[in-house]
Amino acid sequence: MSVFDILDEMDDLLDNAKAFPLAAHKVVIDGDRLRELVNDIRLNMPKEMKRAQTIDYDCDRIMKEAQTNAESIIHGAEERAKALVAENAIVEESKKRAHEILAKTKTKCEQTKDATSAYVLQALTETEAKLNVLLTDLRKEKSSWEK
Repeated sequence: MSVFDILDEMDDLLDNAKAFPLAAHKVVIDGDRLRELVNDIRLNMPKEMKRAQTIDYDCDRIMKEAQTNAESIIHGAEERAKALVAENAIVEESKKRAHEILAKTKTKCEQTKDATSAYVLQALTETEAKLNVLLTDLRKEKSSWEK
């Protein structure tokens, strides 16, 4: 019987106890049975404590295994990082090439932007000139209707 079972039995003993006359908060219980249950707890306590120690030991063992596993993963990652550093020359060359391509692309974009701006400005200037001619014609026509 576990300590918890014994405590449950003690709880039942209190629940089934008869009320003491003239004192509702006091009860009469079987003292011999209560003493027997307390002794059972004393006898079972070492088993429960041993079980708790085993659980504690298992937790420590699991934590150490997890720590070892984590260190192994970190070591593997460090080895991989070293391998990547060895490939650094390739990476640097790739970066250099990427920067060159980016610079050429930016230059081409600026040229395209400038050409587009010039084209739009020319188109707007031509449209403005045509609108001015139309506005002049419109004013002449309006003027002829006002007389």
